[in-house]
Amino acid sequence: MLTPIILAGSLLRFWHLGTWSFWIDEVFTVLDAQQFALSDFRINPLPYLAVKFSMSIAGTHEWGARFISCLVGIISLPLLFLMGRSFFNARVGLFAAAFLAFSNWHIFWSQNARASYALTFLFAALTAWSFYLALERDSLLLIGCSLVSVLCLVLSHLLSVMLIPALAGYVISFWIPLRLDNRSQKPPLGIRPRNLLVFFTPFALPILLLVLPKVHRNLFSGWGLNEWQRSPVYILFTLVYGLSVPLAVASFFSSFTKPIDRAKWFLICYAGIPLTLFLIASRLLNVAGYYLFFTTPAYFLLAAVGCEQISRSTQIPRLFRYVLPCVIVATMMSQNYLYFRVENGGRPKWREAFETIRSQMRAGDRAVVSAPRMCRYYLPEIEPIAAKAIIDDTEGFDKEWETGDARVWFVIDAANFSVFDSAEGFRDWVRRKGRLIRTFPVFARAMDRTISVYLRDSTRIRKGLDEDIKEQE
Repeated sequence: MLTPIILAGSLLRFWHLGTWSFWIDEVFTVLDAQQFALSDFRINPLPYLAVKFSMSIAGTHEWGARFISCLVGIISLPLLFLMGRSFFNARVGLFAAAFLAFSNWHIFWSQNARASYALTFLFAALTAWSFYLALERDSLLLIGCSLVSVLCLVLSHLLSVMLIPALAGYVISFWIPLRLDNRSQKPPLGIRPRNLLVFFTPFALPILLLVLPKVHRNLFSGWGLNEWQRSPVYILFTLVYGLSVPLAVASFFSSFTKPIDRAKWFLICYAGIPLTLFLIASRLLNVAGYYLFFTTPAYFLLAAVGCEQISRSTQIPRLFRYVLPCVIVATMMSQNYLYFRVENGGRPKWREAFETIRSQMRAGDRAVVSAPRMCRYYLPEIEPIAAKAIIDDTEGFDKEWETGDARVWFVIDAANFSVFDSAEGFRDWVRRKGRLIRTFPVFARAMDRTISVYLRDSTRIRKGLDEDIKEQE
């Protein structure tokens, strides 16, 4: 049964891999990966290294930049099966692998040049699996494997370090009374000072660094500032929508159904502690719901446990024992249908927008965009201007452009402009001053991602004014 699951999951991850335009974060990753060097250390070096290697073997276009992420996503399928089988049994592993194979959220990140999230899923699953088995078997070798894996996880995405409190919470929970299954009341043999010191000591120094004022300034400014107004509701919505509602509900109720043995309790800590910490942090910092992607192996496994318990229940008619997994997969397939046929892969049509400009541009043209680096990648021939630079001084730019032979293109992407132009004042100004050339509508993942291209032609404006003056004379 595992082979067809892997084949189906592989097909879905390779399908249209290079069809869609990069989205903004993908372009940032690609441009940074092209300049990446070990001497120029970045917070999340592994994704840049992976994308740089991917482009070196498969090309710098969309397909080539996403190739490694796709392979990592496919490798995660048998990994989750093995994890479920060793925690519980082969049927749980098959259910979990099947859910992952058809997961639209995992497909999206497997088809993404922003390789951080495909890597975090892989390394988080490896970390959790080896850590749990190390405690069960009292294995120092497995503790070492878990340590190496969690270091790779943190180097893939810094905020995935929140897996460490989840693992620590699991260990600490055995020092307090727990209502676990009677067979699992005792702590695992591997909870002993030797193993715990080897695993947790390397993370003590980074935690102590949080008291330094410089670290505080970096954490609460720049990328850490919550200018997008991401709230706990937003995070929960992203997580539930990404997992799919049936799978999220199944994993939630599975967490409360007996027996709650050590394996299930470990998954509850793995899923619940990072979520709780992210919900608290979201009141202060820029915390996106997809940052929790590294916790999704736990949700897939918890849902699989619930489906497996129902499938062998003698109190449920045989005909209805597999309804829940069928509903989960059917919901995921409906999301995939929208993803491939309607939502343009969840991406705005940046490439198409810039190709429209290229087909009509002239020497000296300029472009106003929300992300200049996006323009530099898809349209390096033209000089980009950051929209934020002129949004508060449109009158000044009016005078500058009207006195020259300026043709200015405006690339208005609804997703970004809705943040820094929420009152639509700037967009109204563009509509008044410019001419709509083309619109590229995309509505994906509960958000309007439409891109509109406008042209402001000062030469044409002055020519029209001159003609009006001549008519009046």
